[in-house]
Amino acid sequence: MHKTLGLISDMKKDFKNQSTLNMELYCDSCKEVTKHELVKQNLYRCSICGTHTRFSPPKEVEIKAILSSDEKTEIGKVKVSEEDEIVKGSEMIVDLKEESKVGKVTAIQLKDGRMVEFSKAKDTYSIWLRNVGEVSVKFSLHKRAVTTPYKMVFDGETEFVVGEVINIEGKKYRIHRIKLLDGGLLKREGEKALAKDIKRIYATYTP
Repeated sequence: MHKTLGLISDMKKDFKNQSTLNMELYCDSCKEVTKHELVKQNLYRCSICGTHTRFSPPKEVEIKAILSSDEKTEIGKVKVSEEDEIVKGSEMIVDLKEESKVGKVTAIQLKDGRMVEFSKAKDTYSIWLRNVGEVSVKFSLHKRAVTTPYKMVFDGETEFVVGEVINIEGKKYRIHRIKLLDGGLLKREGEKALAKDIKRIYATYTP
């Protein structure tokens, strides 16, 4: 049975925690990552050997994010380190007015207006994303000579397999093809895809 609701896991990096009293940093003397205590701003002392290490937490930046969910578009922001690299196709947490959602980056615009495949966060003006936390999956349901379009909402990580039987409104349908968003087509028994990567599922009525 496929789940139709999913919770967004906590994927956020909270760089503010890096300015707390204790941090895990690499110690040149111990030759490993050890616990360090804050002595003063940006200066830490290894709790094992006492060696002092300077460390400046990376600056956090906010980037405008346009998140699309079917016909709905929402404006939010993503918070990342200024040195982080943003790559088309990667997944990020988008902070909206009342909630956060997971989106897959579909386009990146630099501050100079250029559209690129990847960029440093500090050089990025805005990004476009497709909601993959909870997505609408389109079906073409075949019963004899009749084909019925159908749509259901699933968690983006829900898996569909060619050959599996699914239950829709009390009727059983066997998946025989899965069309992917990238243009691929799955039709061999056992081939699978996640809901967030599917454009349409083709299934035939099974008495």
